[in-house]
Amino acid sequence: MWEEKLIGTVKEVTSTTATILLNRSITTLTKKLGDKTYYIGQVGSYLFVPVGNEYTFGVVTDFRKEEIAIQSGSEYRYLITMTFIGTFRNGKFETGVAVLPTVDMPAYLLEDKDIQGAFATYIQYKFSVGTLSQFGNQRAFLDPNKFFGKHVAVLGSSGSGKSYTVASLLQKVSQLPEAHIVILDLHNEYKQAFPNQCQYCAIGSLELPYWLLNAEEMIELFIDPQDENASIQSSVLQDLIYNAKKSKNPKLSDSITIDTPVYYDLREIISKLRFLDTERISSPAGSKEGPYYGKFSRMLVRLESKLHDPRYAFMFQPNICKTTEDIIPLMKMIFGLDSKYRITVLDLSGVPFDIVKTIAALLARITFDFNFWNPKHTELPILLVFEEAHNYLSSTSEGSKAARRTVERIAKEGRKYGVSCMIVSQRPSEISETILSQCNNFVVMRLVNPKDITYIERLVPESFAALKSVIPLLRQGECVIVGDSIPLPQRIFIDMPNPTPESVDVRFFDKWKQPGQKADVNEIMDHWWNQKRS
Repeated sequence: MWEEKLIGTVKEVTSTTATILLNRSITTLTKKLGDKTYYIGQVGSYLFVPVGNEYTFGVVTDFRKEEIAIQSGSEYRYLITMTFIGTFRNGKFETGVAVLPTVDMPAYLLEDKDIQGAFATYIQYKFSVGTLSQFGNQRAFLDPNKFFGKHVAVLGSSGSGKSYTVASLLQKVSQLPEAHIVILDLHNEYKQAFPNQCQYCAIGSLELPYWLLNAEEMIELFIDPQDENASIQSSVLQDLIYNAKKSKNPKLSDSITIDTPVYYDLREIISKLRFLDTERISSPAGSKEGPYYGKFSRMLVRLESKLHDPRYAFMFQPNICKTTEDIIPLMKMIFGLDSKYRITVLDLSGVPFDIVKTIAALLARITFDFNFWNPKHTELPILLVFEEAHNYLSSTSEGSKAARRTVERIAKEGRKYGVSCMIVSQRPSEISETILSQCNNFVVMRLVNPKDITYIERLVPESFAALKSVIPLLRQGECVIVGDSIPLPQRIFIDMPNPTPESVDVRFFDKWKQPGQKADVNEIMDHWWNQKRS
C-alpha cells in the first residue's frame, strides 16, 4: 500500500526543510489513490518521511525542475522543497520535529485519511471553525483555549471577509454562560450579527468620565507635545490632579495615586491652571509675572475646547458617573457582569478619528487594570476585539501612543491576568510589531500588498512560509490559520455566520443602473447637523 504513495527520496536536509528528488518512474505529476487523484508537488500539499517509529510531516513550499549531474552526464529531474511542520508519534500528531530525516530516506504522499488524524488532534473540544479547503468536507478543529487565550490576529484586505470571520468565530462562543467579550466596533457592523447575545452601546449613550484617564492618557489628550512648555504643563497638571483626587476622596487618600480611577472636579483644575497662567507677584519693585505666567495658555485653550466639544460629552459632561462609586455599575455593564448578554458591542461609528484613539486607549487600559486588580482574575477571562486596529494601534505618529502602549502591555502580560486580544486589521504592516509578535494565532485572509505579506511572514512560525504564496489567491471567506491552536497550518473555509454582520459591499454598478432619486438631502443634512447615524 505504501509503495503506491512513494514519490521520491530525500536529497538534502537543513534544520527546517528537506529537498525531495522525485523518482524517474513518475512520468505524470498525478497519483490516483483510491477514488481521488492527488497532484504531486502542489504547493501547500503534504508529504511525510518515516524516521524510525515516527513520521515526519512536511508541507510543500517549492516545486521546480532542475538539471542534475549523473554518471553519464546530466538530466532534468523534479525537486520538491518540504518544510517540516510536525511529527506523528504513537498515533498522535505533535507539532515540532525532534528527529530529522536523513539523505536517501523515502518520501511519501499523504492521503486524506492519513491527515485526518492530525487534524483531529483537538477534536475533543468540539470547536470547529470551518472546513479544510484541500480536504473536501473534513472539518478543522482548533484548541479554543489556545485560540482565544493566547491572542489572535485576523488579517486581510478589505472585502476578504474579515467581519464575517470575526462574527463566525465569536458566535461559536457567544452562548457560553460565562463568556465576556468586548468589541470596539468602528463601523457599527456587529450589532446585527448578535441580535440576542449582545448588549449594544452607542458611544453617545455611554459615559466614560474623564477621571478614569490615567496620567499618560491625560497628557496625550490635554497637552500638545510640540508646545515648548509641554514638560512644565505635564508636571503641574499631574500634581494638581493628584491633590484633587486626594481631597475629594479622603477615605482613600493614603492609597491614591495619579492613576487611581476616582472622582475629581476638572473645572477646579482648570481654574487653578488659569490662576497660575495669569499670576502676578507683588514685590517692592512692583508686580512681576509669576513663575508659570503664560505657560498654560495653549493648554487651556486645548482643554476648554474639548470640555465644550459635544463629541466629548460622554467624557467631560457626565450625567451618571458623578461620584467615585458610580464606576461600579459602569464596569458591570462593560464586562457584562450583571447582564444576560455575553458580548458588549461598543459602537464607535460616527466618532471622529482623534476621539477613537482616546476611547480605545481608555477601554483597553481599564480592562487590563480591572483584571490586574481582580484577585480572581483567572475566573474572569475577557477578550478584547480591536476592529480596524491599524487606526489606533499604529507604530507611527498617526496612532495613539497611549493606546499602543496599553495594548502592547496586554499583549505581553495580559494572559497572566485573563485578558486577551483579537487584533483585526486590513493593514498589518501599520500595526505595532510588538503587538502582532505576541499573537500566537493568525487568521490570514486574502492580502495583496507585498509589504503586508512580508511583515506577517517575519512574525509567524516558519511553517507559514509554506502557504505564503497562496495568500493573494485566497477566496472570500477563506483563510490560512497558523499558530498554537491548530496542529498544522492550513487553508480553511470559515463557516458563514448566522446572522451576518452588516458589512455588505455596495453594488455600485447595480445601483447606478436603477433610475430614480435615492437621496433626500434634507434628511442627510439633518443627520449630519445632529450627528445621527440612523
